[in-house]
Amino acid sequence: YYTCAVLQSAEKISYTEDGESRKVRLRKEVPALKAKSAVMVCVTGQRDCDRLIRAGRRMADQEACDLHVLCVQPVEPCGKSCGEELEYLRQTARDAGAEMTVYFQDNAPVIAASFARRIGAKHIFTGMAEAPVNGFVEILHKLLPKTPISMVAKSGVIYNIWPEEAKSAARPAKLAPALK
Repeated sequence: YYTCAVLQSAEKISYTEDGESRKVRLRKEVPALKAKSAVMVCVTGQRDCDRLIRAGRRMADQEACDLHVLCVQPVEPCGKSCGEELEYLRQTARDAGAEMTVYFQDNAPVIAASFARRIGAKHIFTGMAEAPVNGFVEILHKLLPKTPISMVAKSGVIYNIWPEEAKSAARPAKLAPALK
């Protein structure tokens, strides 16, 4: 079993390995994570997000910090295939030495920004938005303007959004190998 939090209601959903789900009442408070330096990877419920976890792991190793994987799913129920995809990504995160946190909420950028602050994220990895663009990365960047964001295309090419102060200064030399 692994646990997912639902923010719009006081319930959590636990998935079994066969993709079945069940709802359980939750306490309203959310435990605060110990804030320290971390790399955060934002994944969707798609199997190919494993490339994001691997890229995040390389960066976390270079920076000697923790790796956290976050998935924000819409509140509407997802089926068995969604549970299978999330389980695959949870296992990939575990293999990379990271915990995977899943929230069911419709405002993904706000949840991601809040989670990034809670864990002390120093760098965020996401996938590349396909058409139609949902604005996740743009909103996340507006909410966390001082945090670098790397977007990993399906081809493996990494595109970066750097904070303003980083654009004028030289980028850290040890960052480049982690982004290959």
